[in-house]
Amino acid sequence: MSFRLPGRIHMIGAGGINMSGLAKLLVKAGVIVSASDITKSEITDELKKKGIDVKIGHAKKNIPADAELVIYSSACPDTNLERVEARARQLRQINNFQFLGEMTEDRHTVLVCGTHGKSTTTALVGSMLIEGGLNPTVIVGTRVPGFKDRNAYLGGEEIFVIEGDEYAKHFLAFHPTAVILNNIELDHTDVFPDIESLMQTFQELLTHVQPKGIVIANANDPHIQTLIGQERSRLEARGITIKTFGFGSHADIQIADVTNKPGAQLFAVRDDQGLVSRFTLQLPGRMNVMNATGALTLALQLGVSGDAIRRVLESFEGVWRRFERIADYHNMLVISDYAHHPTAIAATLEAAKQFYPGRRIVLCFQPHHRHRTKHLFLDFVPSFDKADVLILTEIYDVAGRDDSQDQDISSRDLEQAIMHHDADRGVKRLVEYAANPEEALQTLRRLRVAGDVILVMGAGDIYLIANKVLE
Repeated sequence: MSFRLPGRIHMIGAGGINMSGLAKLLVKAGVIVSASDITKSEITDELKKKGIDVKIGHAKKNIPADAELVIYSSACPDTNLERVEARARQLRQINNFQFLGEMTEDRHTVLVCGTHGKSTTTALVGSMLIEGGLNPTVIVGTRVPGFKDRNAYLGGEEIFVIEGDEYAKHFLAFHPTAVILNNIELDHTDVFPDIESLMQTFQELLTHVQPKGIVIANANDPHIQTLIGQERSRLEARGITIKTFGFGSHADIQIADVTNKPGAQLFAVRDDQGLVSRFTLQLPGRMNVMNATGALTLALQLGVSGDAIRRVLESFEGVWRRFERIADYHNMLVISDYAHHPTAIAATLEAAKQFYPGRRIVLCFQPHHRHRTKHLFLDFVPSFDKADVLILTEIYDVAGRDDSQDQDISSRDLEQAIMHHDADRGVKRLVEYAANPEEALQTLRRLRVAGDVILVMGAGDIYLIANKVLE
């Protein structure tokens, strides 16, 4: 292998979910790792238990004298004190995705991409390959209950399964042998001004797929189908296998039917030879049937048996902050969810309605990033329609990603627009504003009643109140 691991690496912003997974991988490989982050967290505590010297706060002295390389989170700007010090010492510094791209360039790398469902699908693919005896190393952007190292499974060195992040075009750091394209929808509007620029980035990703590789594509997503239509001849000319999955006869791997029973979904899949297989999934919602089918399509291509896939789907309980059941007593259920895009919000509410019919759905939502809220505002307004009660917490500010012109948007604007929208459609329901998560918590406690399904939703810090709602 041409890639050589340095003996000592310093990591800036190691408390990030991908950064911490990489840190665990490096420790397993025998690298001496030091790290820093601006705040103490569960993740930094995990890293300390791995023997990593984690400093809280950034300072030039945090970089050891014998550090050979600095890996930084993309959230750390050029002006970060430790990055400034690394430049002064002429140390090489790259971000975590660039490093992973270099590390995996000559390995079998599976990249899971798309606007929605990446974490769940990555965890499913990793779990299927583990159950199939392929012993992959998995880096996922959340915590997986079945993984000893939570956001990483530290397997062998031949197969890597990585959640591919489109933000800042991070996934272009990789040259994968297999790609899953879950869906494409405009998001990260501070990076992609329009859908065309996002499509161009996914188009570039397809040029990175290794010859004789695999592309698994959502047959129900119009942007992905446009992309595959444009690129199919070029992909096939390089010997790349393309398999589509989804609802409808035009998909290579067809979801034949879906039925719900208490706490589970049953669905059938018909392959391109006409063979029908049936599976049980504990997760709710059409989107999770799609996630599972994308994952199993890839796993079958890699030689995993149907029985191994079936065992994974029957036992898979989901991942952290993705329809995660937090508390269930006094006939009230609290679920924590990461959804922060209008499409994901609507899909999660629909899943809750299907899984818990007849129960009142109470949604506490914290918008994430003022720029996203402002530019997708008209899409956000109807996305909450399936919530019976709605509490809107003030927007979570993402450090370094909001422009001054974005400061004029507030969750109060959403509140007013939603109330007008409800009046136009003849719906009466409670919609309230909360200035912060603590105020939202008090509102939830005041409004909760027996039978409620309470969704605490958002990509910011709103999840911290989820385990306190029923206290």
